[in-house]
Amino acid sequence: MTESSVISDAAAEAASYEHLVERMLRQLNMGHGLDELLASVFDHLADVVPSNRIGVALLEEPAHVLRLVACRSDGDVKLKIGYAARVEGSTLAPLLETGEPRIISDLDEYLRHKPASSSTELIVREGMRSSLTLPLLADGKPIGVIFFSSREKNRYKTRHAELLGRLASPIAIGVEKTRLIGQLQQSNEELARANSAKDDFLDTLRLEVDKQTEQLRRSESRYRLLVEMGQVVNSSLDMRQVFRHAAVQIRKHLNCDRVSLLLVSARATSRHGFALEFNGDRHHWAEIPTQPLPGSAFDWVMQHRVPQVVRSLKEAQAFPEDRRLFEVGYGSKVYLPLLSREQSVGVLGIVSRKEHQPDQWDLELLREICSQLSIALDNASAYSEIDRLKSELEQQNVYLRDEIRTDHDFGNIIGDSPAMRQVRVAVEQVALTDSTVLILGETGTGKELIARAIHDGSARRENLMVKVNCASLSPSLIASELFGHEAGAFTGATERRRGRFELSHHGSIFLDEISEVPAETQVMLLRVLQERVIERVGGSEPIDVDTRVIAASNRNLKTAAEEGRFRDDLYYRLNVFPIVVPPLRERREDIPALLNHFIGRFSARMNKSITRVDRRGMEVLMQYDWPGNVRELENIIERSMIISRGDTLSLDASWLSGSVVSGGIASSGETLGGDMSFGGSGFSGATDGAYGTLAEIERQAILDALERCGGKVYGHDGAAAALGLKPTTLYGKMRKQKIKTSRQHE
Repeated sequence: MTESSVISDAAAEAASYEHLVERMLRQLNMGHGLDELLASVFDHLADVVPSNRIGVALLEEPAHVLRLVACRSDGDVKLKIGYAARVEGSTLAPLLETGEPRIISDLDEYLRHKPASSSTELIVREGMRSSLTLPLLADGKPIGVIFFSSREKNRYKTRHAELLGRLASPIAIGVEKTRLIGQLQQSNEELARANSAKDDFLDTLRLEVDKQTEQLRRSESRYRLLVEMGQVVNSSLDMRQVFRHAAVQIRKHLNCDRVSLLLVSARATSRHGFALEFNGDRHHWAEIPTQPLPGSAFDWVMQHRVPQVVRSLKEAQAFPEDRRLFEVGYGSKVYLPLLSREQSVGVLGIVSRKEHQPDQWDLELLREICSQLSIALDNASAYSEIDRLKSELEQQNVYLRDEIRTDHDFGNIIGDSPAMRQVRVAVEQVALTDSTVLILGETGTGKELIARAIHDGSARRENLMVKVNCASLSPSLIASELFGHEAGAFTGATERRRGRFELSHHGSIFLDEISEVPAETQVMLLRVLQERVIERVGGSEPIDVDTRVIAASNRNLKTAAEEGRFRDDLYYRLNVFPIVVPPLRERREDIPALLNHFIGRFSARMNKSITRVDRRGMEVLMQYDWPGNVRELENIIERSMIISRGDTLSLDASWLSGSVVSGGIASSGETLGGDMSFGGSGFSGATDGAYGTLAEIERQAILDALERCGGKVYGHDGAAAALGLKPTTLYGKMRKQKIKTSRQHE
């Protein structure tokens, strides 16, 4: 079962429980007698907790005995209604004192250790083998117990006790209400008889009626609030909306002036939250900023898991929050813990401008409210986590789709020139390390392709390489994009957002155009490189990141650092392993291979079959300076493929941004038709002056240049200059092609 399905099941169970509480409260409010009330309780609980026997025993004073008043069993009953036992010295005394439930997994074993327990002996004779007993508390005082028995051993778990623990209070209040009504009826009868004898007893009767009526009114108010809170909890998965509705209800019943909800952060080192402040019929929403936990009242309540009551903030200011509340005019407060799945997740704060106001508040009712808010918080947290994971997956999918669309095979680093061989060696050397890499080169030289090759050759290849074009991000948003932000960090930041560094955790991040990063963001990048931690914008918690940084720039970062336009320390942190990607004009010998590669790619994409290119067109490509480098070459080939018809590549010299060059290059507007032949992904099948393989094209181009230059290699009028090559490079190719000339050694 996945984490999300477990969360969903927990939320469904919580919703089912709230529905049950609401139905039981409605039933308890119908005013039935004790027997009918307990029968209704048994009917509802039969669907919640497995049992073969359910019984209720109530405490009788002043004898302090427990008497069985109701029982339901699927077999013969040995422990019958009316059975009574003293509480003092019994095994039930600790339950009534502490209010904690008791689970007996094996009644036979229990009876062997406590043979004097006659009630246990009787239910064992009925065939029961395990039991669960819960005290019933009304207004914080014990009034009896409810116990469940099963014919199976080990039938009851802690979750049964927790679920019934939430139901025990409404049941106890209902039973106590019924008893109070009965006592009121009995008192009325006794007072009516006494009234005929003593006129002054009327005052006593009035006081007793008022007392009982007030108790009933308070009970009714508790019921209504609990039902309303249950409806609020189930109305939304938005914690802020749930809190707003709950705070209004709390204000209406307690007449307080401020209700706050404080939540612990994911790293449990700080807290944040929100509050609703009331002024007459108006209320004001306030965000509580992130604050450290140590030494706070919030931390104390979270650790001790009990309410913190301050009846006079003027006299007691033990915590910073107390001082701040007093300074803005508040007189008293109550902080209550929010517990979910045995974990402290937050604190509910109730504050009044009057002193000693907590004495008028029903703390037991507030505990019930906290229980329901904890369920709402758990549901909202589960929903938020699912939504966060969904958003994270969507963000990752964006990068994965981008990676799928990108040609980033290491083999796509086209070229076998000495310069590119050096680049390949550098990539292979640094790929398997985690060192920071700085890729330098002109625009269009393929710096991103080199970064991809480094990532794909590393141990991080199974994780994301997140790409960031620093020049495309506005200076005001680049920190948020890189490091993320907290909710409320700036206008429009309505929720927490993870940055690119967090997305690239265990992977790599490619920072293109690093020279465009603003100075203030450079400081944050320096910290990432030094300490491997980040902080979200608007946050104060350090977040560890395991990310390999690959940066790139088409500018001279060292010069920028010397001139004060880029931080020295950041430059040296980035410049651990620099790789310089050569411009295309310094590796012209790679142009035929690049041409072949692009024609093959565009042929498949455009469903064309280009097999020929004009010799003069090749000379144009070889002699042009390519200020846009490989990207410009790619664009020229793509444009040529679009307009080409048949099997011949058409190249318009006017597309090149340089001036007209020598060697038979067409003038502006002249299209160079094809007479060099290609075949498939390589050059082959020469006919009518066209050339076959790539090697043959290269050989023929060298021979033609030597012929035009009279065999001269060096000089401005030599073959090397005509081909746009260094003389040493041309000599190397001539040796490879076994081309000799009488002037070779000039």
